[in-house]
Amino acid sequence: MGCFATGVTIVTTKSDGELHGMTVNSFTSVSLHPPLVLVCLANDARTTPAVQARGWFVVNILEQGQAALSNRFAQLEEDRFAGVEYSLNEYGLPVLGGCVAHLVCRVYRIDPGGDHIIVLGEVVKAEIHEAAPLLFFRGSYTTAAPKP
Repeated sequence: MGCFATGVTIVTTKSDGELHGMTVNSFTSVSLHPPLVLVCLANDARTTPAVQARGWFVVNILEQGQAALSNRFAQLEEDRFAGVEYSLNEYGLPVLGGCVAHLVCRVYRIDPGGDHIIVLGEVVKAEIHEAAPLLFFRGSYTTAAPKP
């Protein structure tokens, strides 16, 4: 699967007063009507039960200069949000600063998927910013070539 270039996202939520987030590159658009996206969350990740309990999450699509942020949210740190630029939106969900886009999602459906769960989220709000995305390909970060 390393031959397939993917975008890099961080899924965030807030449940029982705690902030949660994890790096996710298993992310795709599913439907335009209704607007649905799919993310796969590891069964043993701390963020997974928080998304299930809250029923809401944000997909933060990372900008090409945010590899360090991706690495931070991929590690087993106690407080991944310490020193990170974020704000709570009108849904009380953490939105990371400097991203290409933010998709606020309500859990639409959850299915098992081996060592992950497959979460379909209905996009209830989207914010887009002009920036180049961070990509992952063959085990390392890369960026998209500019349009000719």
